[in-house]
Amino acid sequence: AYLNGGRPVPLRVDEVWHVESGTFKYPSVVLIGAKTAQIAEANEDVEAGGIVSPGGIEEVDFSERKLGETRTAWALEKGGKPASAQGGQEISKQGADVMPRRAVCIEILNADGAEFRVDTPAQGMQWHFAVRQAKELKEERFPGRVAPAFIYEMGQSENLLPFMLGEHRAPVALPAQRDATGQWHFYTPTEIRRQGFKDTARRFKQINDKLEGEPLESRIDYRLKLSNQTFAKDSHLVLSGAGGKYICAACVPTADVERLVIDQTLYWQEVENEDDAWFRTGFLNSNALTEAILPFNPEGDFGPRHIHTLPYQLMPIFDPAREDHKTVSELAKRIAADVADIVLKDEYLNDPLRLLHIRRSRLRSKLEENKDMAELNSLCAIILGVETAED
Repeated sequence: AYLNGGRPVPLRVDEVWHVESGTFKYPSVVLIGAKTAQIAEANEDVEAGGIVSPGGIEEVDFSERKLGETRTAWALEKGGKPASAQGGQEISKQGADVMPRRAVCIEILNADGAEFRVDTPAQGMQWHFAVRQAKELKEERFPGRVAPAFIYEMGQSENLLPFMLGEHRAPVALPAQRDATGQWHFYTPTEIRRQGFKDTARRFKQINDKLEGEPLESRIDYRLKLSNQTFAKDSHLVLSGAGGKYICAACVPTADVERLVIDQTLYWQEVENEDDAWFRTGFLNSNALTEAILPFNPEGDFGPRHIHTLPYQLMPIFDPAREDHKTVSELAKRIAADVADIVLKDEYLNDPLRLLHIRRSRLRSKLEENKDMAELNSLCAIILGVETAED
């Protein structure tokens, strides 16, 4: 990149030192080198690498890891093979801005009549977990009525466990409707009133009166992230989390989640082929893919933070002619069935009020004893051409 810039700079790197964790706020390295007179000198291999600590410098080998055509990382070499980009899956889309939480999340108090009686979830109510960390409109409540045509269920990170999208999905009231073709339409309170839903219109107006800037009907479709959620009835959704060290994903048939609205804390793909969908789900939950993206995953004081779209740049494209790909798909489907049974029998895992990262960690620990999971991890590592920490 230095050589190809508008003003080329021949920069020779002689050594790379990895600085011991905790020295600085973020993981850091030291590059030792110099500008050179000749471009050829700048293309020489790095001579040495090391880990710097108060005790001195420990010499280590580094491996060069590629992500696509433009991103490169140098990782400490511990015997594993470099993780080369397989290249392939389309990037997942981020869910919609289903917020402010206290404005959209509802507790249904009475489901009788043309407009249900609702309120903002409060402490002790079933759906309070969905608003407990809300900052905007923190002191506000919006009791009133909402017509069921405007009520959906929200899929958010709190629902997502490895291989499973939990059923504890909070109801949300949005000034929007899907038509018979799946397309979204957004309505002002005045337009909702014209449909005959006076109390629903009144509640959405009360919310807009409390908001600063854009009204709710505009906010929820920021960058068309809700409009894009149009799904065929016979396809599958692959949902994945956006943060943390470990990738977490689930596969659900669109026919089972017709009223689902995917929140911005999740990424999603719509996949027509069922085997392909389960293949992606298996790969996303594998240790092999987590290990492969680690060198490219930004870190903070608490470890790797934001996975986002990295996995899809390394995950291979499903090939139905390959037996190993079909096996990954079959294993993922079997593991998902086991996970559903495990969660059903475990009150802690099945409780959305519990801390999400602990629930996911506990479930991963339970899956360490699952033979199908062990086979999935090994097979994904072979397909990627990497060795996992377990190896």
